[in-house]
Amino acid sequence: MSNGTDMALISELVARERLFRARHNPEIRDCYYADATVAISWQQGPLSTFIGAESKEVDPRFVIVGSVSTPVVHLNGDKAYV
Repeated sequence: MSNGTDMALISELVARERLFRARHNPEIRDCYYADATVAISWQQGPLSTFIGAESKEVDPRFVIVGSVSTPVVHLNGDKAYV
């Protein structure tokens, strides 16, 4: 595959994951390898601790209006950072 095709496929995967996460869709698991580690601002650990979890930094009394932005993909050989 070309880098352009790789980047498009990765962008689509990340966009789908973000949508599934925002909607609490259980199909989010299909966006990760079973042994994935998720490292974000509020969590770092195995996939099992991420699925269905939410940031403890957010006060549930307040409604959050969010948006899903286009991911920025950095390719490095057969690996990517998004």
